[in-house]
Order: sequence, then structure tokens, then C-alpha cells
Amino acid sequence: MFTAVVAKRTRRQWFSLMVMTFAVLLLPALSSPTASGAVSSALKRYPYLTDAVGTNVTVNWATNRSATTGSVRWGRVSTTGSCTPGTTVPATRTSIVVNGVLQYQWRASISVGTAAEFCYRVYLGPTNINLVGTDPTPRARPQVPVGSSQSYSFAVLGDTGEVDSAGNNSAQAALMSRIAGSGARFAVQVGDFGHPNNDQKNFGDLVQKGANTSAVFGPSFWKTAGTKIPMFVIPGNHGASNNSLLVNFPQSKAVSTSSGTYGMTTYCCVNSTASQNQQSGWYAFSAGNARYYMLTTAWADSNLGALSGLNRSTALYQNDYDSHWAPGKAEYEWLRADLQAHASTAVKMAFFHFPMYSDQPAERSDTQLQGAGSLEGLLARNGVDIAFSGHAHIYQRNRRSAQGLVTYVSGAGGANSQGIGPTCSSIDAYGIGWASTNVGGSRCGAASAPASRAHVTHYLLVRVSGRTVTVTPINSLGQTFDVQSYIF
Repeated sequence: MFTAVVAKRTRRQWFSLMVMTFAVLLLPALSSPTASGAVSSALKRYPYLTDAVGTNVTVNWATNRSATTGSVRWGRVSTTGSCTPGTTVPATRTSIVVNGVLQYQWRASISVGTAAEFCYRVYLGPTNINLVGTDPTPRARPQVPVGSSQSYSFAVLGDTGEVDSAGNNSAQAALMSRIAGSGARFAVQVGDFGHPNNDQKNFGDLVQKGANTSAVFGPSFWKTAGTKIPMFVIPGNHGASNNSLLVNFPQSKAVSTSSGTYGMTTYCCVNSTASQNQQSGWYAFSAGNARYYMLTTAWADSNLGALSGLNRSTALYQNDYDSHWAPGKAEYEWLRADLQAHASTAVKMAFFHFPMYSDQPAERSDTQLQGAGSLEGLLARNGVDIAFSGHAHIYQRNRRSAQGLVTYVSGAGGANSQGIGPTCSSIDAYGIGWASTNVGGSRCGAASAPASRAHVTHYLLVRVSGRTVTVTPINSLGQTFDVQSYIF
């Protein structure tokens, strides 16, 4: 009797042990999603959109290197609000290294036709691993049709992507949430997306954390808005000699339809600078009744040449002008031709990194871009009424210049903010800054001094309604300030 009972109990224990062992062996397959239980552990950058031109939108994401094929499935949102991603488009991959980790950056362009709204999901490998798992299927709207009279908004932000040693930036995270809920049809980032090097480590992924790591693709940052708001980008001076920005934010349709440039170009050798490959990004696209010009005003900090003994800004601005904006240079001539080809377009706007007018002492006005014979005159003579730039980590709205151009500096999108003044130029209508030292808030023009850095970290929500353009700055606290409307 005793022997039988022991054997019975032993079999039960053995069965329990087998069940537990099987569960442990099965656990990796069941836990392919991350700790949240939602997305696959293979997914390293959450899906985000770029290059919304006409009916085209590009879907981007990153994964580990566990498979060499990927795809997007998309569908149109029905009149009842349902959406099934049924159309499959293969993706192309680029090998990248993020802080020493081997990954693939993926992209697939889809043409959504006349859809008012579409949905999509991304997949990996021959077994079609659903990378976003049980997360809701992302939805987005295509670009505003060219010639449409509908009103719409877009977001502008600059100088983003900076985190502390724990990978945190609460003001930037709050700002991204504001943009996500803004209703913007697209966004424009006016340079220096990732600090300090604008490299793949700064851009990062959903997993890695640390100083200067995952300041763009971390789970609290562009993931929040990027699934539904397509992004257009331009080069800045940080990381100008690496191609990370161009790989991460492809703009193939916008570039091809505007005969623009988007790649690494060898520059040699103005002002005795070294021959060096640097980012070149100039292109244009249309939406509604407006034409948008994405321009390069940038130069690598590490390659100042014979001007290295001068003030840093002076050297950067001179090298940029001599390479891009002197008459006869490729970018200048391309811009002139496109402006003339779209002379009848009702509203034109320009976006570039170095600011024409800035009261930030270190990132001061780029006088090389000012005047009738430079970029300012070229834009103003050809119907561009307003321009947006970054570089200076402040907010500054400038009065219409002698050439007739309204300019904004929006360079406090998450990077460490800077002070403004104490010398304030007469063109400065409203400016605020925040020095990270003991200086605190500073102001110019009609502004009051801000009470915290969170008041300076901001983006611009720009609304286009016919010929009326309204610019609404919104800080990371959700407060609007200095709202201005223009009729162009």
C-alpha cells in the first residue's frame, strides 16, 4: 500500500515537472512581445511616417536582424469607421548600428489613392510576425490634395532629441504628446533632430537608455506622434557629416517630384576646409494651395578650415554661404528655378536651420543669409512670405524684414534651451529663452520672461486657411502664446 501511494505521487510530481518544463521552454515564444505584452521584441523603432506627397506615404520602422524580409499591410478606413489592412507592400532594409547593436531600418512606400484615412501594420520575416502585436492598428491621413481649398494645420519644431543619463526629458515627452493630439497633417523638423551628434545612438530605439541615447525613438518621444503625423526633415550642423538623418527619414517622393537633392555630397574645399561628405537636403512639395521649401543652411562644426580662428557662428555661416547660397551654387540655382516654376502658387513657406535673425548670443543672426543678394532676397522676390528656422534654442518672432520676409526661430523642441538677449534687436517682436545655468528666463520685445524651461520648450502649430496663415506657439505645458495671423 505504501509503495503504491509513493509511486502514484511520484507520477503526479513527474507530470507536474513536465508541465513546468514545457512552460519554461515555451516561454520565449510566448514572450516575443516586450514586457508590455503588446509589441514583438524584434521591433526596435515603432512605425512612423515620412514623405507624405500627393497620395504617397512612406512607413518606416526598425527591427533586430532576426529576418531579412519585411512588409506593410494597409487598408482604407470605411465609412463606418472600420479598417482592415489587406494590401501588402514589401519593404526594403538598410543595415544600421544603434549604440553597438546591429539592426535593420525598414521602409515601404504606399499609395493610398483617394482615401480620407488609412490604417497599416508592419510585419517581419517569412512567417509575417505582427510587429505591433496587440497594439491598436495605427491610422493616418494622406497629404492635403494639391489645389484643395480645405483648411489644415502642420507642426514646426527644431533642435530636439536630448536626454539625461537615465534617458529622460520630461519637457520633450510632454511636447510630443501635445503634437500627437494637435490634429496636424504633417510636421517639419528644422534641423538638429538628435543631440549632440545626430547619430544613430542619439536617435536610438525603444529599448536602449542612457545619456545621448534614444532621444528621438525612445518610447516617450516621436513614437507618440509619428504613427499618424508624417515628418519632413532638413539637415542641421550637428552630425552634418553622417547620414543617420537621411537614412531614418527618407523623402524620396518629395525629392524626385521637385528635382531636389537628398544625400551625402562631397564638399571641397571652400575657405581651406577639408574635403568632406556632408548631408545635402533640399526639396519641395505642395499641399492645398501652398508650396513648402525644405532647405539646407548648415555646415559641420568640425570642419571650419581657415576660419577656425573666428567666432564659431561666423565661420559656420560663411562656409555654409560659400557652399550653398552664393549665386551659381547648386542649391541656390535649384531654389530659384523651383520658385519661378511655381510663381502662381498662392502661399509659399521656407524652412532652414541657421536663423536669419536671432538674438541668442552664441547662435546669433546669420548675416550671410540676409539681404537682396542672398537667400532672404531670393525668397522674398519670389513670393515667399514666411520662413522658419532653428539652431538657436529659443523662441523668437521677427517683424517683417526690409526684404519683406517674416521669420521665426523655433529651436527649443527639446534640446537644452538657451537664453535670449540681453541685447535685443529692433526686428525682434517677441522672444523668450531659458538658460540652464542660474540665469533663468530671459526675454525680448513684447514678451515676459518665462518662469521655467517648460515654458520655452515649444512647437509651432501653423494653420493654413486660404491665404491666411496663423502661427500658434504651444509650450510643453500646453499653453499657447504670441499667436499671430498673416494674410499673404
